[in-house]
Parts: sequence; structure tokens; C-alpha cells
Amino acid sequence: MRCVIADDHPLFRSALATLLSDSGLASRVETVADVAALQAQIDAEGAPELLLLDLHMPGASGFSALGWYTGAYAGNPVVMISANTHPDTVRRAIDLGAAAFLSKSASTDTIGECLRRVLAGERGLHPDLAIGSEGTGLKTLDVAEAIGTLTPQQFRVVAMLAEGLLNKQIAWELGVKEATVKAHMTEIFRKLGVQSRTQAVLALGNLNVPEPDAIAQPPGSA
Repeated sequence: MRCVIADDHPLFRSALATLLSDSGLASRVETVADVAALQAQIDAEGAPELLLLDLHMPGASGFSALGWYTGAYAGNPVVMISANTHPDTVRRAIDLGAAAFLSKSASTDTIGECLRRVLAGERGLHPDLAIGSEGTGLKTLDVAEAIGTLTPQQFRVVAMLAEGLLNKQIAWELGVKEATVKAHMTEIFRKLGVQSRTQAVLALGNLNVPEPDAIAQPPGSA
């Protein structure tokens, strides 16, 4: 089983990779530090059988990476891992397609058991975590679904749009012509059902989450 760990904390990535390898849960473990690297890995190797995804990833805005991946690869489970374990955050992750939600402070036993259950086909898991009772709003679900239809390049444009970059700046970052960015913007607006940059940013805001209020620790380090 091939697993990709997408997290920007090197120590946590290493700890998770060791856990997966030593437990026999995965025969092949790959790690990436941002969304662009995840997309490049998928382009080169295909989608993994299991993705462990950090909520606060460089190149993503809130739940946008989760929405993109679950939309593009609906049959491949995602386990979201974060220090932000507010019940509403957990609820939104599950509603937006995560197979499970794990705290970064969870024990190695808890993480291993959760991953085994996900690989066995179980969904909606959140061991030792409370989950909000109020379901995610339709607007948020619609935006996540739209994000799931974006190409990787369109997703990169959206991420930079959310950061407030202008078309000229986005073109420079991506190494493409400004006209290419404008063409991507047209498709993005169509898919999001908006007509302007401002409306697009407001729509993307539905996927935002508060910053985590705890420092991430490697599995079993507490």
C-alpha cells in the first residue's frame, strides 16, 4: 500500500513515516511539504491509496486542499491530521470528505488503529475527538465541490488569488504569461459561479478555518 504524508513539519512527517513503515501499514511511504509538491507527486506517480493531509498546508487555503483532492480522487481516502481539533473543524473535515480526523497529539496506537480502520473501509472516524453537531453549510459544500473540479494549475492560481496576488504576480510566480493566468481566472470564475476576483475570494473564504491553538508534536512524543 502506497501512502503519501503531506505536512510541512519535517519532524512530524518523519515520525508518521516511521510509524507507517514499522507497523506494516504501508509498503511505500512518500512525504511532501506543500500542496504543489503533492500535486507534482500525483502527476508523476498517481494518487496514493492513502493520503495523510495536514490541515494548514502551504499552498492551501483552509480546507481547499481537502476539497480538491476528494473531488479529483473520490475513491482514495484522506485522513486529516491537525493540532486544530475544535469540534467544528473536525465536523467540517468529515463533511468535506475526510475519511478520518486525527489530532497531532494522538498516540501512535490511536493513529495506527485509526489508519487500519480507514484502510478496512471505515469512514467518519475521529478517535478521542469531539465533533460538532451542526452540519457544514451548503455554500461551503458547493465551494469545496467546485474546487474539486479545478486542474492542479487552476488550484495554484486560486491559492495565490486567496493570498491577494494580482494576475501579474501570479504569472511571475508560475512562470507563465499574464494572458494564461487570465484564461485560468475565467475558468475558475465559471466553476465557482462568480464574476469577479472579490466574489471568488469571498467564496473561498467559506473554506477557511481558524489557526490551530496548539503546537504540533510528533506522534507519541507527549
